[in-house]
Amino acid sequence: MGTPPATAQPQVTKHFTSSVLLWVRTEQARQTGMDYWKGPHSGIIAATPGLEEYRQIHLAEHNPGLWPATTGVETAIPAERKIDGIAEVTFQSALSPLKGRKQTALAHKDEVNVFRRTLLYAGPPNTSRWYDVASPVETVGARTVIYLRRRPGVRPGEFRRAVKKELVPALADTGMLKELRTQSFMPWIKRCGTHPASPTTTRRTNASTHQSSWDSPNRQPAPHSLAALPSATSRIN
Repeated sequence: MGTPPATAQPQVTKHFTSSVLLWVRTEQARQTGMDYWKGPHSGIIAATPGLEEYRQIHLAEHNPGLWPATTGVETAIPAERKIDGIAEVTFQSALSPLKGRKQTALAHKDEVNVFRRTLLYAGPPNTSRWYDVASPVETVGARTVIYLRRRPGVRPGEFRRAVKKELVPALADTGMLKELRTQSFMPWIKRCGTHPASPTTTRRTNASTHQSSWDSPNRQPAPHSLAALPSATSRIN
């Protein structure tokens, strides 16, 4: 019996993207913080020179994770890791972060007004991949975000190939997705510690983590997967 043909890779464009995991402050109503993030804070970020895209993914408040228990794999989301949302920042070029330093400083100063913690996952240029799985005019509904961590002993290149060659084609081949993106993140850097604006705000990077977000009417659960509210994702180009 012959080996079944490999699933074709969808067309892809490469980008320079970082993701920031966010926890809103708890001394006020959660929705108050989410509204401030979507409004005043979003305006500060959107004014940053050199951005290709800035978008917010507002996650459901009660988010236990969607992947079933799997022996040998961490699938339950620890309480301290349950985030309120994700800010995805895509730059026009590798030099764009330098163009927006002043505006970024304003954003960092404003973070203390809404967030109790922020966690930056930075990716090198061209490691963010956006796959062509649907027409640009099709509307994305609910999103699912998946974070994957490679096992000790697995090389970063092996991990990235597994995502690119196995996970991405399998997801794209469902034919139900309106959006599919992945990101590769840089190794953890110790010097990226507490941000001076707030002692409760931590910014760091983490190794070999991928984020995939897509839309599917019948989406399947995944390791450390988080459900976003269907109407609470905003994008600013």
